[in-house]
Amino acid sequence: MHKKIWYAPNQKEAYGDEEIKAVVDCLNDGWLAGFGPRSIAFEKQVSAMFGKKYGLFVNSGSSAILLGLNALNLKPGSEVLTAACTFSTTLAPIIQCGLKPIFCDVEIGTYVSSPDQVCEKVTENTKVIILPNLIGSKPDWAEIRRRVRPDIILFEDSADTITLTPDTDISITSFYSSHLITAGGSGGMVMFNDEKLLKRATMFRDWGRIGDNSEDVKTRFEFSIDGIPYDYKFLYGAVGYNFKSSEMNAAFGLVQLSRIEEIRFKRKTIFNRYLENLKDTPEITLPINTYDSDWLAIPFMCKNRMALLTFLEENNIQTRVCFAGNVTRHPVYREYLETFPNSDRIMAEGFLLGAHHGMVVEDCDYVCDKIKEFFLMK
Repeated sequence: MHKKIWYAPNQKEAYGDEEIKAVVDCLNDGWLAGFGPRSIAFEKQVSAMFGKKYGLFVNSGSSAILLGLNALNLKPGSEVLTAACTFSTTLAPIIQCGLKPIFCDVEIGTYVSSPDQVCEKVTENTKVIILPNLIGSKPDWAEIRRRVRPDIILFEDSADTITLTPDTDISITSFYSSHLITAGGSGGMVMFNDEKLLKRATMFRDWGRIGDNSEDVKTRFEFSIDGIPYDYKFLYGAVGYNFKSSEMNAAFGLVQLSRIEEIRFKRKTIFNRYLENLKDTPEITLPINTYDSDWLAIPFMCKNRMALLTFLEENNIQTRVCFAGNVTRHPVYREYLETFPNSDRIMAEGFLLGAHHGMVVEDCDYVCDKIKEFFLMK
């Protein structure tokens, strides 16, 4: 039996001695809470990669979306346009914030919404457009920005990749263990160009408190409650959360960030190897790599998906479906049920295979040989 080909980097394929040393150094320094120099450096470096002025390090990409929407302080029922083919936690925060999701379809091959698909669903009530860079693919954010009203907030859910997107107003990313880089298995970041939004997001992240990390006693007691001078570290201006990450996560993430070009090269090598190996396999639909994106995995479509995935799993190749497919068909979201031809087709036919930096070309060749073997059997 061939070794297991994982959908995502397995165990120490994703990290090495440098990351371990960075975490141990952090422990030896005695700084655990995520307000230290490593977190600050991580925020600056990642936000710069997205073309944003400010970054806020949090515990997950899902939390980052929720904080970004909370920071906007939208009226309940405000319309937020999003893609039907998505991951659940792109949609869930919209509902959790009391907003109204409006859905648009995606394209076959790119797995993201085109400017035309977006613009045909924009109304005078649209306040935010939040789209995922699904599986690492990318909408044409520049064209969307050019075509929609300037007051509409463009919110980029880039949980699946790290990419320069100066045309969006808010970006988030995730450092989950299967992603381009990881901050020790978890972590996320929400990024802004508006300092006011950063401050509101920070308040929501840190229990809803008004204060920051200053230890200056005069600054801390500038506020009062009913005439009582009160420490702003325990003064609350929002019904907040505890979405902080740790300094150890940032230490791990900084080392990963220093390796990002190496990681990108390895992933693109594997991704392109798939495309070359399977270009003459008409039974499957290959992805369209419009922006030379840093893909999270490689997506395919096959009409006989169940049989193919069963065969691949029996041959030690881990598989996944394309996240939610048409999310409005899922039990918890059926009140929004709507037919979307492409998202529905992806739901029925789409699947993901590993294309990550823990693989070598021989692994990719094995997977492709098994796919070809399956179709020769039919």
